[in-house]
Amino acid sequence: MLKELLFGRTQLPLLRRGLDALDLRQKAIANNIANAQTEGYKRQVVSFEHELQGALRRVGEGLNCTHPDHLSRHGTGSEIRATLRQADKQVDGPESESVIIEREMADLAQNQIRYEAEVRLARQHLELLKSAIRGHW
Repeated sequence: MLKELLFGRTQLPLLRRGLDALDLRQKAIANNIANAQTEGYKRQVVSFEHELQGALRRVGEGLNCTHPDHLSRHGTGSEIRATLRQADKQVDGPESESVIIEREMADLAQNQIRYEAEVRLARQHLELLKSAIRGHW
């Protein structure tokens, strides 16, 4: 109960889902690189951001917000989970099923930058909570 009171109304659960997705993507990219020479291997991709955007759009439907930064108490998108799937050229575009090392390395670098940014953001949220608890603004 205390955990829900402290963290449930923040963006920390959503940040956790984002970090989980980035962790899963890191593993998928590593797996893709490891299997680059495996005949018949279809690269793995992680679906998360598109589903999250859709969930966040649905949160705002039917609500009358008085400020653009307001989120509803429930349904902030934190229920969305990252999913690992095989690339599909009809969904992901041509050549998406094959492993191209240069693309994987670029995806790896981008994923690392996103991970570091989300960790920094989570730390900032925790520092704000700590300041609020202590009464130091």
